[in-house]
Amino acid sequence: MIRRHSGSVLLSAAICVLLGVSGSAQKATARPGGGGGVNHKAEQARPIQLGTSGGNALDLANGYCCSGTLGALVTKGDKQYILSNTHVFAGDSVPGGNGYTAALNDPINQAGLIDNNCVNDAQKHVANLKEWARFNSSDNVIADKVDTGGAILEIGTISSTPLAAAVNLPVKKSGRTTGLTRSRVSSLNATIGVGYSNECAGGSFTKTFTGQVLISNKGSRFLNSGDSGSLMVEDVATNPRAVGLLYAGSSSIAVANPIGHVLSKFGVTMVGTASAAGATQETSTAAQARGLARAMEVQERHGRDLLDVPGAIGHAVGMGNSPVIQILVEQITPGAQARAPRDLEGVPVVLEEVGQVRAMPRCSKKK
Repeated sequence: MIRRHSGSVLLSAAICVLLGVSGSAQKATARPGGGGGVNHKAEQARPIQLGTSGGNALDLANGYCCSGTLGALVTKGDKQYILSNTHVFAGDSVPGGNGYTAALNDPINQAGLIDNNCVNDAQKHVANLKEWARFNSSDNVIADKVDTGGAILEIGTISSTPLAAAVNLPVKKSGRTTGLTRSRVSSLNATIGVGYSNECAGGSFTKTFTGQVLISNKGSRFLNSGDSGSLMVEDVATNPRAVGLLYAGSSSIAVANPIGHVLSKFGVTMVGTASAAGATQETSTAAQARGLARAMEVQERHGRDLLDVPGAIGHAVGMGNSPVIQILVEQITPGAQARAPRDLEGVPVVLEEVGQVRAMPRCSKKK
């Protein structure tokens, strides 16, 4: 049974983790965007590219092991760090089934435990845990283990300049399970409850996040279990700009932290080229942008009431024929239909069935 933790609402940067990187690893050859046939689960020759299987090498409990995706490279001062999710790098938050909780300097591996028969092999360590946003509230990637240019499998090098999400923005990601996939941003400014486990195959709890980005994920084809920690970028061929850090979803939506919040949280910048990205497809007119901004203002004023609709797990702003406020429910029921307003201050309100939204690590039973 999912229980809701007490305490303040977490902001969108609160599920990110950093790993120290040092040394002068030779830059790997960047791969261009759009291709196939790359195995994102396999152990890579060093130095590795990102968008690949990995996680905390000690994340074994209750007869299972868990892993996710090593997302991207960021930098602060003269050091580089791998960026992913807290539940990928530090998800073991209770002693529970193994008598251990994630701690500073835990080893991070590539490939992850789930792709190595749940065996912690020191030869696969590429970094050490350095900083993370704990659910309750630096210094070295191993030399010559990580491509210092920040290349991501099937995407290549990215721009060092981030990009704010916009409705209908074409995006792509490179992750452990589904590899290179593409979709579009569907909603902005989402408040949403996300289900977590407190350790691998452990107890469940729910955290509520605000200011999130939602992406279409029909049939879990964009994001699936094991893709947690993937960097979402604009869908252009050369030097795409980072848009968000993916961490959760259902069979219909994926959820990402806006990348600007993530970078600000840790005081870091993306590792990438200073050259401009290719042109991004226009996503809205000026009138639509004004309409979306107004819809968000109305959404904020009525946020508490929106969550009072039976079955509501969150709310967001998207586009129908015009900007709309979406009430996010696991399932549309007669009770929800009876309580949901048809509009708020002239902005249309719709029920959006999204299913059960959970964090997206991958767990495997130890053989």
